[in-house]
Amino acid sequence: MHDYDAMPGMLADFLRRHRNDVELIEVTEYEPMAGGYSRSMARARVRYTNDGVVLEENVVLRGDPPAGHSMIETDRDHEWAVLKMLTDLGVIPIPAARYYDDSGEHLGTKAIVMDHVTGGSLQSLIEEMDEFGDHPARLARLWGQIHTITPDQLPDAMAHPDSWDARIDELIATWRHYESASVNSDPTWRFIAAWLEANKPPPLPLRLTHGDPQAPNVMIDHDDNYLVVDWEFAAIGDPREDLGWYNIYSTAAGPNLYEVDPEAFLAAYREVTGFGEAEVNQLTVGYFTVLSSIKILGTICSQLDKFALGENSGAMTALQVGSISFGHDNFINAIAGMQAAFDAMAAAAEGASS
Repeated sequence: MHDYDAMPGMLADFLRRHRNDVELIEVTEYEPMAGGYSRSMARARVRYTNDGVVLEENVVLRGDPPAGHSMIETDRDHEWAVLKMLTDLGVIPIPAARYYDDSGEHLGTKAIVMDHVTGGSLQSLIEEMDEFGDHPARLARLWGQIHTITPDQLPDAMAHPDSWDARIDELIATWRHYESASVNSDPTWRFIAAWLEANKPPPLPLRLTHGDPQAPNVMIDHDDNYLVVDWEFAAIGDPREDLGWYNIYSTAAGPNLYEVDPEAFLAAYREVTGFGEAEVNQLTVGYFTVLSSIKILGTICSQLDKFALGENSGAMTALQVGSISFGHDNFINAIAGMQAAFDAMAAAAEGASS
């Protein structure tokens, strides 16, 4: 993917391995794409000729960057398994996944070939808006639609937690793991883990989670349809992990469509999923805002350690120092606010029973 001069020929050869229904395949354009925060992305224009009929289309390639240039390491085999499952299932709107170079032999790196979406991201649209119209409710329903996918519908290649408690305990333990494994000692992370362990919310059924739900990962095509991209962090977990991550990401890089009207957002979400208000409310979203962030913060911490040790030279990695320190204040303040709400509810319950 990274040898731009050679890629038109390499991609054409790769596509011929998968298409025996056309006489001629030519790649007439190949260029890197912006986006794909942790992966290399490219767009290619492909021309197919068969019986004198010529058809052209754009496809997108998504693969691993060169060694030492990635801030976050993820698994293309895992991502391909998820994308192939979602494409075949046809329930969640995504650009269809077509082919996969699972060895990197043909495209220079492990790479997925998928449909190209003509349009822009939801992020680029709402950044220019003062009023968001129906986008908050649409986004809530989109996240809810993802969370209707049950573990039995998902590929065996995905880790299937033994239980809800096992999944939550795993995430809490991850806070402790990254802190103890780091070259730095961070007592804030130990405090967060202890509070999360002591304040678990009511459980929900385990479902498919996107893992990185944010407005830049929602594309809007020319027919105004939402399509979800970048599934590298997909997992089986508590659906509120996604709500929490969307909240924390969008607070840092707004607009945050959840914050426009949290109650309306959650009502639209509950309507799609069938989950109850006791399980899906602002306090449980707050809990998962803190808990789910470790999936990204832990990886960032590991890469910062490599940066400190001279094993990673990426400029984007260095910039993440600020996100760790900025997160400390936010997490401590959020926990204080939730604890005050829990204490108030406990006092009210005690007063009502006395």
